[in-house]
Amino acid sequence: MKQRAPLAIINGRLVTPEGVVEGSLRCADGLILAVGDVSPEEGDTLVDAGGLLIAPGLVDLGVFAVDKPAFHFGGITRAGLMPDCSPLLDHPARVRFMAQSGKPDFWVHPFAAATIGLAGEQLAELALMRDAGARAVATGRRWIGDSGVMLRLMQYSAMLDLPVVAHAEDAGLAG
Repeated sequence: MKQRAPLAIINGRLVTPEGVVEGSLRCADGLILAVGDVSPEEGDTLVDAGGLLIAPGLVDLGVFAVDKPAFHFGGITRAGLMPDCSPLLDHPARVRFMAQSGKPDFWVHPFAAATIGLAGEQLAELALMRDAGARAVATGRRWIGDSGVMLRLMQYSAMLDLPVVAHAEDAGLAG
C-alpha cells in the first residue's frame, strides 16, 4: 500500500481545548505530528487554510438519517442516530445494521428506541439493543406521556449504563 506524502496545513485557526488559536498543523501516516508554529518540510503536501478553522472531526448527536457524503463535507466523523429514522430503531437487528453502516470511515452510534414503535407505552428490548451496538436510549422527536413508563425507562437504562435522551415536550402543556 502506497503511503501518502505528509500533509502540512498552514495559516489556519486551530480549534483546541483552550480555544481557537492561529497556527498550523502537520500530519503523516494518519497521525498529527506537530501543532502550532509548524513549518512544512520538503515533500509535504501543502494546504493554505487561509484563516479557516482547523478542527478535529465533529460529532453530531442528533441525526435522523445517515448521509455519509454530507457528513464528510461538513467535517462530521461520528453521529448519534436517533431512533425515529426509517425504519425505527426498536429491534436489535436494525440497531446492529445501523451501527455497522458507516464503518470504517464514519462512526454511527445508534440510539435505541425507548419504547416499542416509539409509542410511549411498552419498553423496548433495551439490553438486546445495547448488545447490538446501541450507545444510548432515546425517544426521538416523540415523548413519553406516562410518568410510570418514563420511570421504568430511567431505572432500566441506569442498570444497563445507557444514557437516556428524551424529547422534552408534554402534550398536556403544548396545547
